[in-house]
Amino acid sequence: MRTDPDTGRDAGPDTDSAEHYRHAEDGRRAALHDTYGGINWGACFFGWLVAVGVTVLLAAIISAVASAVGVNENLTRTDLESMADSAGIAAAITLAVVMFIGYYAGGYVAARMSRFDARRQGLGVWIVAIVVMIVAAVAGALFGSSYDIMQRIDLPNVGLSTDQLGLGAVIAGVVLLVVMLVGALLGAATGQRYHTKIDRAAYDF
Repeated sequence: MRTDPDTGRDAGPDTDSAEHYRHAEDGRRAALHDTYGGINWGACFFGWLVAVGVTVLLAAIISAVASAVGVNENLTRTDLESMADSAGIAAAITLAVVMFIGYYAGGYVAARMSRFDARRQGLGVWIVAIVVMIVAAVAGALFGSSYDIMQRIDLPNVGLSTDQLGLGAVIAGVVLLVVMLVGALLGAATGQRYHTKIDRAAYDF
């Protein structure tokens, strides 16, 4: 039995019981983390599916809005090369925002499906996306473009000329990968808050 530092009296059995419960809960949580912690690849896969679905949905909405206001959403490379550089920058920013929101949602779902290690779940969503891209590219190279699902997604180009295409594509690709990773990690951190609230409620119970 502890002594209350403010009153000098015994803190009472309730305080001791609460402290004992917290220590027991910490130990139980640590044991569960040892068993179920780490990357949950199943949750990461479904998080990636959500990321793809949200990305496609947002792209469709943007395409519909662009069509409604009289903008041609099916731009060819020739069309883009004839535009000002600002149009290409706007398209690149729009694509980056769409990818960020999509992978934010994917990271959130993966973290909500998993009990521990939210950041690892966000990283896992990103890794699954990279693996799928690589597999799709290899399949396309080996069996033809009809098997490359990434080529079948009609995304607008960013207005690069033929001479700039190689370097521009590399830079744009790296930027998009970083945007996807940041979105997935932030979404996972948000999803983890749900489990944190439960932990706090358990301590206060």
